[in-house]
Amino acid sequence: MSSPLSARPYRSKRQRPCDQCRGRKLGCQTDSGGSCQRCRASKLQCTFDKPPPKRARTGENSSPFGTRSVEGNTLVPQTHESNFTRESSLAESGRQSVDPRFPTIGLDPSNHGLSPASGVLAPGRPSTQFVQSIDQLEHGHAQLFGASAESDPWLLRHCCFDDSGMKYFYKVHFRNAGGVPTAQRIPIHFMISSEELTTSIKHETRAGVGEATRERLDYLVPPEYGRRLVALFVKYVFPALPIISRSQLGLTAGTYQLPELSALEKVPVHLLAAIYASAFPFVAHDDYLCVLSTYNASPVETLWRMVYELVTEEIHSPRLAVLQAALLYIHQTPKDETRLTTADTPFLWSFVGQIVGLACSLGLHIECRMWGIPAWEKRLRRRLWWAVYAEDKWRSLLMGRPPYIHPAEWDVSELDEGDFLVGPRQGFSTSSCDTEIPFRYLINLTRIGEEIHDTFYTLRASQFLNANFIASAELGRGLLEKLNAWYSSLPETFRLPNWSKSVNGLAPYPTSIHFAYLLLVVYVYRAMLRPMARSSDPPLIFDLEDMSATSPVPIEDSILDFMDLPEIESLPEIAISDEFGTGDATLHAAEKCASILVNFARRLTSSDFTAFWYSWSRIGFATISNYLMLLLVQAPNMAHAFLIKRIVSGLFQHIARKKARRK
Repeated sequence: MSSPLSARPYRSKRQRPCDQCRGRKLGCQTDSGGSCQRCRASKLQCTFDKPPPKRARTGENSSPFGTRSVEGNTLVPQTHESNFTRESSLAESGRQSVDPRFPTIGLDPSNHGLSPASGVLAPGRPSTQFVQSIDQLEHGHAQLFGASAESDPWLLRHCCFDDSGMKYFYKVHFRNAGGVPTAQRIPIHFMISSEELTTSIKHETRAGVGEATRERLDYLVPPEYGRRLVALFVKYVFPALPIISRSQLGLTAGTYQLPELSALEKVPVHLLAAIYASAFPFVAHDDYLCVLSTYNASPVETLWRMVYELVTEEIHSPRLAVLQAALLYIHQTPKDETRLTTADTPFLWSFVGQIVGLACSLGLHIECRMWGIPAWEKRLRRRLWWAVYAEDKWRSLLMGRPPYIHPAEWDVSELDEGDFLVGPRQGFSTSSCDTEIPFRYLINLTRIGEEIHDTFYTLRASQFLNANFIASAELGRGLLEKLNAWYSSLPETFRLPNWSKSVNGLAPYPTSIHFAYLLLVVYVYRAMLRPMARSSDPPLIFDLEDMSATSPVPIEDSILDFMDLPEIESLPEIAISDEFGTGDATLHAAEKCASILVNFARRLTSSDFTAFWYSWSRIGFATISNYLMLLLVQAPNMAHAFLIKRIVSGLFQHIARKKARRK
């Protein structure tokens, strides 16, 4: 007769796993008691009739590799059983270990195969591996063992992992990703560490002493309001930055839905606070929140502070939620006008480095489609990697920094429709997939942006091409063709002049993507214009510390005449003539690009700026202004100079008229 169904806590120490799970050496997975998930899925009877086998007591001096008891005179062998024994076993032995016991991590660590002390070449590896999340370990966190890590992945492949991909040691365990190695794929293993190992260091690096707790978050944003903010995030931010899992929130594709409160409770505080703060700029689109925001102060600044404090703390034991929160933090909308008009500090680029480093520690740079992890986690990991990749490439180009991500160090395939499915595997359908996610087109554009950076803007490329117009023009022509091909691949609703219209009832997300496209065109022409002007001779260098007090300092009369600003004709001569007319054609195309940029800026409306914009776009506006000035300064004659002046003056007049209308 089977045992009656009753509520029992997950991984209970008094109520053992059911007979089916014990036989497979797995822990029961149940949310609210009753039959476990595996029994229900397999349509098996969930019974508790078979008692667990009794463990033989360990002799006091059975192994030289042991830990001393409290009395200091008894050795307990450091085998799998002794380190992961349950409290009842400790009570039976009457002894308590000095070292704190590592709690279970959501899997049943039943001992099979050889122990660490016996070796790793254990026979009997399971021929199958069950799907288990790497990110949702209950009491441990995962970080990747790279190809040259201290634990050789080619050695770890010989370990006898259980059918959940786990190999248990004392407080550090190994998790085999599953599905690899195969042809052209290397072994992938993660180190699973106990949370308690990082408890002390977390407090050392936490930024501030504020109350960054769930209770504090619920006080700032009551969960009922938080549901609406999450819905706004999914509608207005997710299409441009799809770095959360809608499946884990119980949502479906393409509709405005409020998640259940129980779903919000499962989201880590730092990620939930980041989602709330990212959605606040769009509260005007929610009838209820719109009224609240009118009569109540915004908690956005406090929320972002919570996010930063918790990210700096949790980065020692990271999960995907830490990376998600960090990505949202870097795209926050500046609250005051000063931050909108000032350049970014070096912190921002350093923080991008932290994000890239965190992503690599989590193994996001490695293709995961063949791994033994849930489908939602595969999709999320792939989207997160491409979000990190885009952040690195756009900021390295716009800020003039060497990128953190190098082509030889990642192998994630391009995004497709399968990466935007929502719901369980059996629930997939055409309606459960967002086919027109702007983020996909941004990633394709980012790949071209990386090529532009590698071609023209690395240190070596800049040194070689800055005086070579023919090579620059040839390379630039090929890149412009790729940009045109990308634009032709856009859906009709995303193209000009439809870019300013609403797509599926959403805000005009393509505005920011069109802006990114124009930015890359600017960078191509900017590189092609570099060799068309000669640089002035560098100034003479005088080190005052190396000169005697009596040594005269040579001063030219022209240096003193600093008020006599040079006219355009006195600038370095520009060579636009060649036998094929390439220089003249390039200059005219660059001027046409400037005209398109100004027309684009003039067409921007308030609705465009209320949509989500990537935070690096702000640098892009300064880049365009710089490009217009470059055309003016390097104009070969007054005709070209007057053309650029007329284009720029038209933009300034348009801005002045808009300001006058606001007043």
